[in-house]
Amino acid sequence: MQYFAKQLSSTELYTTASSLLVFTDLDGTLLDHDSYSFEAALPSLNQLKLLKVPVIFNTSKTFMEVLELQKKMALQQPFAIENGSAVCIPADSPIQHEQLSPINVGKQHWKIKTFGPSYPDICQYLSVLRQQHHFRFQGFNDMNLSEVELNTGLAKYDAQLAKQRMASEPLLWNDSDAQLKVFTEKLAEHNLAVVKGGRFYHVKAKFDKADAMHWLNKVYKDHFQRSFTNIALGDSDNDLSMLEQADIPVVIPRKHSPALVINHPNSCQAPHPGPHGWHQSMQQILHSLLNGA
Repeated sequence: MQYFAKQLSSTELYTTASSLLVFTDLDGTLLDHDSYSFEAALPSLNQLKLLKVPVIFNTSKTFMEVLELQKKMALQQPFAIENGSAVCIPADSPIQHEQLSPINVGKQHWKIKTFGPSYPDICQYLSVLRQQHHFRFQGFNDMNLSEVELNTGLAKYDAQLAKQRMASEPLLWNDSDAQLKVFTEKLAEHNLAVVKGGRFYHVKAKFDKADAMHWLNKVYKDHFQRSFTNIALGDSDNDLSMLEQADIPVVIPRKHSPALVINHPNSCQAPHPGPHGWHQSMQQILHSLLNGA
């Protein structure tokens, strides 16, 4: 960290940093797969905050889950939720867009853009599909709070936040691969998609994490009237499109399965899973970019 501390007063350093956007997955990436801790990444998070580089969560988590995490990390940045199904921007942020709608949580005021059907509409269509084709799956809407806790490893309060969904349904698939293919085709007929995350399949709009990344990049570009470099970090199949379309993708290795393989000339793999690997990779990238290496 010392080589950064020596240069923090440099105009060139801030100019380079001001063109960066960091898009990050959470579970298994910035958060440890088992403990959900982000402590190992704090030095880099604090450094990026000092450099005024936005760290934009691009996650399968819900609006309420992300608010809780941002509070713990002392952040208040735009973010994308439910695998790119919606983007959220603080109401008092200079980064705005005409398509955003207000949403208030206590004293916090946010604006949100949803890209597909609402959560109740998705759940209703899933119910129809199950009745018509006898698909075997269990979604969050089918689970009580204890079942969500059991299947996610989340504490009760966090499981409550995970059930407060806006635009996607995580589900456990208990059927065959052949039935999954039929299920995917039926969803596509209603402009819905299914993507596999770390633990669940997610039914959602076809708008994915890459789309959310590009949408937010354009919002930043339009506001500041300059181009931004997208750094993206992720570990799961639902991060693949975001990683492959980022300028600088970082594959975070998984604890319990082989790492993703992506086709990108600038791709790199973190040396360790979770927040420890996140921090190490971010240090390498920043050192390279900000020191002209």
